[in-house]
Amino acid sequence: MTTFLTVKLALVPFAVFWALLAMHQPPLAIWLGLTLSLAANAWRAYRRELFVLEAGGLVLFAALAALHLIAPAIAAANALWLSFAGLAVISAVSLAARRPWTSDYSRAAHPDNAETPQFFVVNAAITGLWAVLFAAIAACRFSDAPGEVITAIVSIGALISIFGPKAAIHLVMNRMAASRESYRWPAPVFTRPETQDCDVVIIGSGIGGLTAAALLADAGLRVKVFEQHVVAGGYCHTYLRKAHHQGRPVLYRFDAGPHDFSGVQPGGPFASLLQRFGIADRIGWERVTHSFHTASGAIDVPPNWRDYVRLLGERFPASAAGISALFDEIKAIFDDMFATAAGRGGVPGMPSSIAELLAFPRNHPHAYRWMNQPFAELVATHVQDPAAVAFIDGLAGYIGDGSEPPSCARMVPIFGYYFHGGYYPRGGSGVISDALVAAIEARGGEVRLKTPVARILVENGAAAGVVLGNGTTVRASAVISNADLKHTLLELVPSPALPRDARRWISEAVPANSCFSVHLGLDCVPEIRPSVHLHTPMQVGLAMMSKLDPAAAPAGHSILSLIHLVPHAEAKSWFPPEPERDWKSWRRSEAYLRRKQELGDRMIAAAETVIPNLSQHIVYRTDASPVTYARYDWASFGSIYGMSRAGQLKGSKSPLRNLVIAGGGNIGAGIEAVVISGAEAAEALLPGLLAHATAATARPAAAAMPELTPA
Repeated sequence: MTTFLTVKLALVPFAVFWALLAMHQPPLAIWLGLTLSLAANAWRAYRRELFVLEAGGLVLFAALAALHLIAPAIAAANALWLSFAGLAVISAVSLAARRPWTSDYSRAAHPDNAETPQFFVVNAAITGLWAVLFAAIAACRFSDAPGEVITAIVSIGALISIFGPKAAIHLVMNRMAASRESYRWPAPVFTRPETQDCDVVIIGSGIGGLTAAALLADAGLRVKVFEQHVVAGGYCHTYLRKAHHQGRPVLYRFDAGPHDFSGVQPGGPFASLLQRFGIADRIGWERVTHSFHTASGAIDVPPNWRDYVRLLGERFPASAAGISALFDEIKAIFDDMFATAAGRGGVPGMPSSIAELLAFPRNHPHAYRWMNQPFAELVATHVQDPAAVAFIDGLAGYIGDGSEPPSCARMVPIFGYYFHGGYYPRGGSGVISDALVAAIEARGGEVRLKTPVARILVENGAAAGVVLGNGTTVRASAVISNADLKHTLLELVPSPALPRDARRWISEAVPANSCFSVHLGLDCVPEIRPSVHLHTPMQVGLAMMSKLDPAAAPAGHSILSLIHLVPHAEAKSWFPPEPERDWKSWRRSEAYLRRKQELGDRMIAAAETVIPNLSQHIVYRTDASPVTYARYDWASFGSIYGMSRAGQLKGSKSPLRNLVIAGGGNIGAGIEAVVISGAEAAEALLPGLLAHATAATARPAAAAMPELTPA
């Protein structure tokens, strides 16, 4: 309404012009209209403002004045319809210039949203409407149509201008909210018929699946988790390996994957959920410190991020101010991105209501401005030195191999490792999955290992349970898949149950990168940080978690994991052309074994630039190629980070009703990320779950659980 009234004031020169024309005073109408328009534009110029409608009006009145000087009779006879035609032209030109004239006035009413695509769409629609209305009125005036027709046109335009923007904003915002999900269907109703074996089946016991299962069990639902492997946790588990050293047996404990956990600071997503389940005090954390080795030298990262900024500034004095400003900007974006977590049980997410969406730019301006922009663009606004940028991007390997340049939405959360720290659980990463399994079982849930799922049961166009590998049918109201996304939709879901466009999409979707890792048991304890990021002579990550948890190796010994990311295109080349279930014959082939040995040797040689004579201290060695990761995790081409960004599912809901996805298939890499994905999967089945702690939370049962952290 305010915007409409403002526009009415802007049309005062026209109102006076039309009134005088109605009084049969064309010359006075034209010259007074020009004078008022000139005065209004002079005032705008004084304020250093440019309003398209008013500037266009000045041009229009000047043209009418010129016509009056040249041909007074023609000007007098045609001034009325020409004025409306001119307004139609002004509207059309402003649209062509991508500056709808209504936006000049609505910007004052909605300053927080003035730069959003939605703001442009709404104003373009309103300006386009007025272009049509002005043209229609011009045609009516030119053809001497009845006055009632013109009155009706003006009335319709006024009503739409008053009430249309609000309705359009709500429509656009609803569509924007919907765009966050690839598929939308209502949450199931958990009525617990006697024919059902449980409320929700979870396929896979990765951290995303376990998080979803724990949340749903905590809410009082009956959950069953089925895992094909011999241990729970997906990549988040540990394994033991025996070796002999100087005639005596030694035992090493390795982590299958994650070794640096974010989101465990007080109030962080992972910490909040662990607290919710009553298991936070069962896990002891040790701070992981980092070291970066690039072509321009090495830097040990201080625990305090401001000290790190100062250190980078000393190393790159010409970029010191830019580095400081960049980290401040990243911290502001980070805080904005996680600001919504407080109302969602510690789990961040986009606003759910229209009012919150409209307020987001005002309340969280940094995230709003940068979230969807390339991270490299944010960096470039402050720092241009490639050597400094290499350190700023030092943790990029935590989210991908670099083949897909990250957005700020993906890269900024990684800086949480600086702002709040990354941590390693004493006892190894398997302690995390053990704790979650214990929380699920304490709430009446079930986690069954060595139990693969052969097929998702589909009835009436919706997921209705699963068929296990042994032929047993388990019925449920909903299914959560924490398995590989392509495996889930192309192999577990029956082909007829998946829409053709969805099957085409998932068939063409590309998995994220895999990796090659070398796990070493050493008869020494090298003097390095627990986490070392080596960029030269090749990119290799070094993780020595026995520096934080000496129990992982015998006294005087240590464990060292070397990780090299393998892009998907390269990962495919590790597999034979003919598909095999276990690749048993291929894994024994000379070509495969030779390639595996050579890459592992190269990685060890690269690590020797940081740990001299490393190869002379190896007591135990095992290598894992993309084939290894595919065997144990059943991931497409051994992907360790789920799906590529372009291939990810938006939201948690799959194309099949009552089937939701948890894990890297819709959010990408990292334990904190898959925890959030698991929480979102539970929320998709029980809307509002995250915002409210449930009455079914089994605190007494959780308190009775055994200590999970080894002494």
